[in-house]
Amino acid sequence: MTRLREFKSKALQAERDVSTSTTHTEALEAAIRAAENYMHALRLASDPREKKALDAKCKEYITQAEHLKHLKEGGGVQSNASASARAEVRQRREPVSTRTLSNREQIILLENSKLNGFVFPPWSAQPGPEEFELDEEDELFTDCSELGLSASQQQMFDGWKRPSEIFTEARKEDRDILMMSKNPMDLVQDVTTDCSVVASLCAGVSQDVRGYPQLAQTIKMYPCDKDTSIPQLSPSGKYIFRMHFNGCYRKVVIDDRLPSSKTSRSLFVVDRNSPTVIWPALVEKAYLKVRGGYDFPGSNSGTDMWILTGWIPEQIFLHHDEVTCDQIWDRLFNSFLAADVLLTIGTGKLTSREEREVGLISSHDYAILDMRESNGKRQFLIKNPWAGGAKWKGVSGASAVSALQEIEFEFSSPQRSPLSPGTFWMDCDEVFQNFENLYLNWNPRLFRYRQDIHFRWNLSSAPPVPGCFTENPQFAITSKSGGKLWLLLNKHFKSGETSDAVNQLLDPEVDEPGFISIYVFNKRGQRVYLSDGAIHRSPYVDSPNTLVRLDMPPNTTFTAVVAEQSLHRSIQSFSLSGFSTGPLSVCPATEKYAHVRKVQAAWTLSTAGGNAESERYPLNPQFKLKVSEKCDVAVLLETDNGDLATHVKIFWSKGERVAEVRLRDIVCDSGDYRRGFALAEADAMTKGTYTIVCSTFAPDQLGKFTLRVSSTHPCEVKPLPREGAGRLLMSSGLGVLSPGTDRILAPITVSRLSRLKLVARRKGSWIGHRTVAPSPILMTLELGQGPYKEILAASGDGDFSDLVTGARIESVDLQPELGLTGGMAAQTFHTA
Repeated sequence: MTRLREFKSKALQAERDVSTSTTHTEALEAAIRAAENYMHALRLASDPREKKALDAKCKEYITQAEHLKHLKEGGGVQSNASASARAEVRQRREPVSTRTLSNREQIILLENSKLNGFVFPPWSAQPGPEEFELDEEDELFTDCSELGLSASQQQMFDGWKRPSEIFTEARKEDRDILMMSKNPMDLVQDVTTDCSVVASLCAGVSQDVRGYPQLAQTIKMYPCDKDTSIPQLSPSGKYIFRMHFNGCYRKVVIDDRLPSSKTSRSLFVVDRNSPTVIWPALVEKAYLKVRGGYDFPGSNSGTDMWILTGWIPEQIFLHHDEVTCDQIWDRLFNSFLAADVLLTIGTGKLTSREEREVGLISSHDYAILDMRESNGKRQFLIKNPWAGGAKWKGVSGASAVSALQEIEFEFSSPQRSPLSPGTFWMDCDEVFQNFENLYLNWNPRLFRYRQDIHFRWNLSSAPPVPGCFTENPQFAITSKSGGKLWLLLNKHFKSGETSDAVNQLLDPEVDEPGFISIYVFNKRGQRVYLSDGAIHRSPYVDSPNTLVRLDMPPNTTFTAVVAEQSLHRSIQSFSLSGFSTGPLSVCPATEKYAHVRKVQAAWTLSTAGGNAESERYPLNPQFKLKVSEKCDVAVLLETDNGDLATHVKIFWSKGERVAEVRLRDIVCDSGDYRRGFALAEADAMTKGTYTIVCSTFAPDQLGKFTLRVSSTHPCEVKPLPREGAGRLLMSSGLGVLSPGTDRILAPITVSRLSRLKLVARRKGSWIGHRTVAPSPILMTLELGQGPYKEILAASGDGDFSDLVTGARIESVDLQPELGLTGGMAAQTFHTA
């Protein structure tokens, strides 16, 4: 027995050496030592169960040794320096957020523990053996509620059964076959539509064959062996999982009852090489409990892997113009060989004909088991997780089949098992042609630091126009040392979302789930108003996670903005996680403008004057802005009609209505007209009184809007009375300046003291039937005629003007006595 324990101890040490080795050669030697010591221990063991376990371990490390030898011969070995760095990563602990959570954040995490009728509390500590013990008088653990099944699943459902009831061949003295596989695992789904889950499991367990058994163990399942983390049978039928969702690692508890089938088809994931192994089915059940049941419509494998393992998800759109085969291969190949990334891949929508011709399934996730580069060929080893799924057929014809067989032969050795059904090699270029999305899940141990922040966003009050960020959650990201920084945005699950997804599949008219993104600005951690000027932006995705990767210079603070499109207009919960190689901090962004004033207004039939080239521009809503001391000012116009093209200008105008648009009077404006909102910013605006004009692009465009004036010091904002407010409107007939005539007179008579505003607008200019550019005009208000007339007022300071708003004489007071001394007239001139 002493010799037996010695060999087992040496084998365990060799296992650890495999995971901590710095080169493939060291890993190969350690794998051979592990296999040899397990072989010696097997010869000395007498207990049948122990012999079976030792035999399985021996075969496992023989397979790993063969794979490592193949890697070494295939030229996949990298430099010792990079291998050493990878070994350091594997030994490093997963980074943990050190931020002290506010009371509000703690409430968010606790309230979001309730999901789909179950409670998943935040993870506190791994359970002890006593949680799984079963006394003689105790009954087996049974969960509080059973998971839902779809209609097709219910037709073949034969009840919830324990593993001993399903696999009657697993005798009490031989129960290890329920947790241990003698051969490399070949996991497949059947009836349950959870290809994303099974593809994730396939990608994870494939690392065993590649010499990284510890990666499959990142799925934390209890009870398990304390040294190897290999799952063990629970005497009580109770299993506990650690899964990452809704902002943190959470505790998921299930019983060992699985949905049995009346037919030969399976309702849970199975290992075709060892059908009695149940731990993948238990992982699947725990995940489906989180997502609402076995009537699961599907997800994406990047999200599922994030939940199962906590590895950082990233989604790459293979059909994007900026994504190339060379770029992706160069980025992933070394990381994949180092087991720093897990890969899955998904198809887009395919017609039935395309499915038959190509041999791929529409909107389906596949696992990537391996990557190889040899003789100029770059291939992915891809697995279809569906047991009844077709195998990829290539382009067409015998040449494609021949080429595929050649690739499989090239990368298969006599020692290696042949490819399992549904598994195939595909050239990198063909992957880009036939698949739509590539899902990456990165080892969080690549980073030393992590900070999380949790928040809610009330979308019922958010602006409906994309690109306006006034109400968006914004955060300051600070790094003193700089370096690589990844920001991951995660939208929390809500009860009933799975049912909504099912309804969306059945009825295309049902609203889509919406999209999320992250914008990053170099704004020193201050809030921004618009989407313009972002230095980085993650893609808008309809999954719960989106990632942005960037490099931060030292002593830098960026502003990160959470953005959405078409999310349900309700309160949504999110978590933002920052991963970096150097210390970082994540906190709410600061507001540059400490003082904000809001005014509600509208463009009506009498105030919708159009742009500055319209003669009716002065009719637009105008506001008086009083600045009491020098400060920075931002004026934001927001409308709830996203189709309205809007604009805002600030004028030097003493707080009076603007009648003429002159460049010298414009302090700042919002630039080009844009739909839904407009922003004008002025730094160091001097003390004084200004006028704000809000306009739409075309006249007679009606709608409500909000004017938001933000400033670093208190300012006063008041709406100005509309053009002609409180006055009677009187219009003359249409006057025509015929050829040779340079003036028109319009007599004016007042019966009492009156204040007048006079406006003369052009209606057009013609020579014959040809339209010509109008001549500048001047309007004067005169008392009397002839050499003794008196000019009481003139437009444009007495200068001729070609302004489209016409010639104007602002407020003039007239007395009736003036008319008795020679009459009054408004006279309009034009230049020849």
